[in-house]
Amino acid sequence: MGGMRNLFGFLIVAVLVFACGPNLHGPQPATGQKLYEAIGQSILVIDSNNHSVERRLPLGTPSGDWTHLYSMLGDSLLDTDPLTGVTQNTVRIGPGYQLPPATSTGLPGGLSPAGYWLVLQASDASATHMAVVNTASFKVTDQFDLSGRFNFDAISDDGQRLYLIQYLDGKEYYVRLFDIPGNYLDANIVVDKSDGNQAMAGLRLSGIAAPDGSMLFSMYVRESESPFIHALNLTGPFAFCLDLPGNGYTQDRAAMRWSLAMSHDGSRLYAINGATGVVAELDSSNQFSPQILRTTHLNTGSSTTSDADTAVLSLDGKTLITASNAGIVLVDTKSLQVRVQALTEWRVSSMALSPDGKTLFVVSDTGQVAEVSMASGAAIARFDPGMGNPTALMRVSPS
Repeated sequence: MGGMRNLFGFLIVAVLVFACGPNLHGPQPATGQKLYEAIGQSILVIDSNNHSVERRLPLGTPSGDWTHLYSMLGDSLLDTDPLTGVTQNTVRIGPGYQLPPATSTGLPGGLSPAGYWLVLQASDASATHMAVVNTASFKVTDQFDLSGRFNFDAISDDGQRLYLIQYLDGKEYYVRLFDIPGNYLDANIVVDKSDGNQAMAGLRLSGIAAPDGSMLFSMYVRESESPFIHALNLTGPFAFCLDLPGNGYTQDRAAMRWSLAMSHDGSRLYAINGATGVVAELDSSNQFSPQILRTTHLNTGSSTTSDADTAVLSLDGKTLITASNAGIVLVDTKSLQVRVQALTEWRVSSMALSPDGKTLFVVSDTGQVAEVSMASGAAIARFDPGMGNPTALMRVSPS
């Protein structure tokens, strides 16, 4: 697929923190913030004030509002209340089923954009098995088997269309559409509407859905070619591949550091690589013609190689923040230029923004946490919860 070529085959966030330590005359630390850190097969809920672990949740897929956390235990799907850790519901799926991966780091996914449907998958030597759960009734509504190797890509909010990755060999694959009401795999391949190509290849790093559920934007990198964004239309059997500047990951390890951030109204999508300094702004407002508006190169420093592919957009859409080669960078979205570079002595692992947009948290590769005021850019506090390095800081919530 032109841009859709090459695969094998979700939070992304950010922070502005100065390397000078706590500002004793600045704003005080936020009260009662809870950090949800994915570590191993658990999610630890950590109080940012006393730094203690309040509860341990199973690693799973959260609903958008974080009132549900879906995870597998044996052959059953569990619905856990993240606020209490209490199991709200359970349903037997069958042996071998798992939540499909949403990111290259292993965070689970499987939900439709609005969270109405959840897909689980299992596989054996010759077939792939899929199960579709209605999250409202918490019942399995469909189960089917497909000959060959498939992987979940997306499901539409109406529960009608299931998009799958069909692996052809070690590298190439098709995007396929499964008609759930009709219980059949559409014979047509989901093609790149820009050039009509079918087969593609690459490694999916993460994805983000449009707020209205019409599109899924996935970030792909390739072995020896440039990266691209796969814009999948969830209302029909077509997609767009939007090529980005850069090298393949076998040529440059920093090519793996791409991440995505979207404005709250869905009109703008940013792809940024803090290690190479490349940033692109996309018009994502029209599901039938997404396009790259501009790209530029940032000066992000070169003292070390970032291992984080994480970015977040401020609530007003004016600031894009990502991990860089040295700490983090604050990018003005109007000029696409770096305004501030901070925490330059840190290797950043993960970042997250509080719901009110006033406070940001950044996690280092050793698990230290810095709390930052977005208004002043001052590091208000730092602490080490002693839990090691999380896979991701999945959420920050008030008490």
